[in-house]
Order: sequence, then structure tokens, then C-alpha cells
Amino acid sequence: MTATGESLLTVRGLKVHFPIRKGLFRSVVGHVRAVDGVDLDILPGETLGLVGESGCGKTTVGRAILRLIEPTAGSIVLRAPDGNDGTAREIDITRFESRRMKALRRSMQMIFQDPYASLDPRMKIGDIVAEPLRAQGIGTAGQRRERAREVLSAVGLSAEHVDRYPHAFSGGQRQRIGIARALVLGPSLVIADEPVSALDVSIQAQVINLLTELQDRLRLTYLFIAHDLSVVRYISTRVAVMYLGRIVELAPTDELFEKPRHPYTEALISAVPVPDSDRKRRRIILQGDVPSPVNPPRGCPFHTRCRYAEDACAKDVPVTRDVGAGHMVACHLSERLSLEGVAG
Repeated sequence: MTATGESLLTVRGLKVHFPIRKGLFRSVVGHVRAVDGVDLDILPGETLGLVGESGCGKTTVGRAILRLIEPTAGSIVLRAPDGNDGTAREIDITRFESRRMKALRRSMQMIFQDPYASLDPRMKIGDIVAEPLRAQGIGTAGQRRERAREVLSAVGLSAEHVDRYPHAFSGGQRQRIGIARALVLGPSLVIADEPVSALDVSIQAQVINLLTELQDRLRLTYLFIAHDLSVVRYISTRVAVMYLGRIVELAPTDELFEKPRHPYTEALISAVPVPDSDRKRRRIILQGDVPSPVNPPRGCPFHTRCRYAEDACAKDVPVTRDVGAGHMVACHLSERLSLEGVAG
């Protein structure tokens, strides 16, 4: 589906800092800056891929958008029906109380990474899928059960599975159940947190194709969090690259892979396998470890591992700017570097 119109979700200056406590009185001695000033716009009908190394803050961004983790600072604005007339309005949900947030969760749902841990083993599948309806007070028990059957069928499972328990299903089937649970309320925005990373490669393709089909059929918008760039390239409309709690590059998918403008993106793309054996690509090995989010480096957060770094990179935080065609990058040297991408 092609993204159109105004942003469905606008995130500005999002920060999530976790306090570090020590001593008898559990005094705060510092903070883990898991997310440290993220700006995002997600358009209706698009899939925005969010990629980066493990620990860069991708999952925390997704959970903070849904208020499963409370943001430390920033704004999260959603275009959603607000009121009896059903008119779409821009709503800043950052400081919504629990009652208003509960009602808004009909518009925003999440697909979790682990299809084994995310399903209650003591509940039947029909009850798991219908649980969001019960929590929202929608319909009678019979109506909720019928809706669960309908959504299970939509994700490729038999409606007769409603009386089985999670242990009777494979990993791919369990993830389909998780997708059904996320869709049962009819949301407009779905945050998919590494939805295929725990699955076999052959099953990954089936689940990705299912998500694409459901997006077209139900007019869904996805924030797709992953570390596998091949999967992200296949499903995403645009891709945002995250490093140490910040977005360092964001661009349309083909533009990002063919013409990366940030050295970190260049290194990530160089690790993507090339199916054509006749093509050669130089693998870029990043030196050193990811800096601690407790004490991030001054200036550009990537300069300690960047092979192009200059003196200015260690002093000033780069401003994110548009280098053309909606290609956003936060790098002092982006206009002077000629980086290697993935053609074709």
C-alpha cells in the first residue's frame, strides 16, 4: 500500500531514560538513555522499518509510543477518532490518563517478538484472541467468540482452533495467533516488534507475506522493528536507522540501500548477503564496542567507531537535515562522503 496524506503518527523529541539507583536509600546516581531524542513521522498506509544493532533502543521506541513504557520527555501525536462523531483529530497521547489511553488502544496494537512467551499457556486460543474485546467491553461472549473465529480465519488458521491451547501450535502458527490478537480490535497502527526473528526462515516468508496481505486488505499502517535488513527492505516503504538511542538516517527504502549517507548505515548494509555470487562487496567491520547509553560520547554518538570521523565529530552533535527526496541524515560529513550501497 502506498503512504498518503498527513502523518498518522508524529513523534517529536522522544526520550526514555531509566534511572540507575544505588545505596541503602536507592538514590538515583545516573540514567540509562535508552531513547535520547527521536523524531518520527509515520504516514497512513506505509510500513516504516526501524533498524539498528541490538540494544540501540528500537523496542523501547515502540513500547513508548504505545505507552507500555512511560516516556521521559517528548510528544506522541496520533490522528485518531476522538469523540462520538468519529472525526479524526490530532491527539497528543503523551500524558493521557489510563482511562483515555485504554480507549485509544483500539487504534494502536502490538505484535510481540516471542510467539511462545506472548501467549498465555493456560488460556484457549479463542479466549486469547478475544481478550482485547473483553477488556474494551465490546460485544457479548458469543459475539467475541465469533469475532475471534473470523480473525483467526483471516490470518490463515482454522476457526476450529479456538478451543485449543498454545502448546498445540508451531512457532509460525503462534505468531499468526499473535497477529490475530493485534487485529481483533481493528487498529489503524500496528507496531511489529521483531515479528519474524524467532521463526525459521521458510516460516518468516509466510508471515511477512501475510502481514503485507493484511495491510492491503485492512488498510493498516506498520512500524516494523527488526535487525534483519533483508526483511526490512522487502516490506518497508521507508527505513529509519537507529544508533545509541537516536535516529541517524531515514529515507525511502531503495534510496537508503542504494545511496546511504551515514557511515553507520553503510556498515549495516555491507553485512547484508548478496545473492549474486559474481558480485563482490567490501565488508565494513566496525571497530570497538557500542558506547554505554549511561555515558554516551560527546558530539556525534557514532564518532568513536566511525572511520571517517574528524575533530568536529567529537565536539558537536550533528543536526538532522534533508539531503534531498526526503532523505534525512544526521552526519557532519554526509554531503562530502560517497558511501557504498546495495544496488538492485
